[in-house]
Amino acid sequence: MFWLFVVALWVAMLVSPIALLIAFLPAGRECPRCGSETLSIRSRLLHPIRRFLHQRWCMSCGWEGMMRQTAWPRTPVPQVETVDPTPFEADDDAAWRGGKEA
Repeated sequence: MFWLFVVALWVAMLVSPIALLIAFLPAGRECPRCGSETLSIRSRLLHPIRRFLHQRWCMSCGWEGMMRQTAWPRTPVPQVETVDPTPFEADDDAAWRGGKEA
């Protein structure tokens, strides 16, 4: 029973650094250096683990590295548009503003 505990401990010591390495890799499709979209590079060596890891390359800054595969694609944040509150000259005499009665 003691040897089973020792083997389990050794397996945990060997697997945990690999799991931490994968957990600390950047995720998504954006470049970690400049934030632009990256392209996936296909490799026969990484084919068995392509569900978890991808090798990617950034066309903007030239960064190349490993990234984790995310389950949910990130959607861009909607942009808020501000409207200028100044009224138009044609609407200054509108009846609903309390101006002149028509």
